[in-house]
Amino acid sequence: MRKILLILLLVVITVIFIVRHNNDPKNIISNVILKNKPGARDLAYKVNFLGFLPLGEAAFNREVIEGYRGEKVYHLKVTARTLDFFSALFKGNVILDSYVDINTLNPLLFKQKVVSPGKERADKEVYYDQQKNTVTVDGISRISLANTQDPLSAMLNIRRMDFKKTKEFKMNINTNHKNYILKAVAEIKTVVVGGRAFELVFLKGDIRRRDKDNPYHQTKISMVLLKGKENVPILINIFASGIFINVRLVNTYE
Repeated sequence: MRKILLILLLVVITVIFIVRHNNDPKNIISNVILKNKPGARDLAYKVNFLGFLPLGEAAFNREVIEGYRGEKVYHLKVTARTLDFFSALFKGNVILDSYVDINTLNPLLFKQKVVSPGKERADKEVYYDQQKNTVTVDGISRISLANTQDPLSAMLNIRRMDFKKTKEFKMNINTNHKNYILKAVAEIKTVVVGGRAFELVFLKGDIRRRDKDNPYHQTKISMVLLKGKENVPILINIFASGIFINVRLVNTYE
C-alpha cells in the first residue's frame, strides 16, 4: 500500500512540475520568442487537456486584407486538429474564418467547419448586421447587442488593445443566437529573460450567458500576452464545465 501511495505521490509531483514548467511564461519566451524575430506572424499552439496531456494543435494565421461585399475586411483564420494519439476517442479538424470590418474591428461573417471521419460535417455561417444589431444563423435572424463579436474577432480586438490605458473591459459575443458577455481585468508585469525585459499582460475573466446566471453556462478564462504593437497570446487557460484546457504558444512563422 505504501509503495502504491509513493508511486502516486511521485506521479502527482511530476505532473505538477511538468505543468508549471511548460506553462511558465518565462520558459515560453525563452523557447519561442527569443528564437524568432518579433512582429506579426502566424502562430502555432499546442492544446493540452488538464494542462499537460497533448490533445491537439492549432494555428492562428495573421490577418490579411480581402474584399467582402464590396468592402475591405480583415480575414482571420484558425485551423485546429486532434493529435493521432487521441484518434481512437475522437479525430477531427476544425477550420474557423472571420471577416472583420477594418475600421470597427466588428465581425461581418463567421464561418465554422468541423470535419470528423465517419460523421456528418458540422458547418455553420453566422452573419452580423452591426447597424441593425442582428445575428443570422441558418437563415434565422435574432436581436444581438452593439459591437457583438465572434471568437476570432474578439481575439483580434484583445491583441489590438492598449493595456496601459485599458485595465478592464467587457465584450459581447454571439455565434449561436445566444448573447454572451466577456468580462476581464488586465495587469501588466515585467519579466527578464535572457537579459532582456519583456512586458506581459495577465488577463483574468469569464464568459457567461446574459440571460442565465448558471455556473454551467460560464467559462473561466485567463490569458498571458506578450505586450507590443500587436499583443501576442503566449498562454491561454480555459476552464468550463469541470474541464481544464490549456493552449500554449510553441512556434511562430514568417
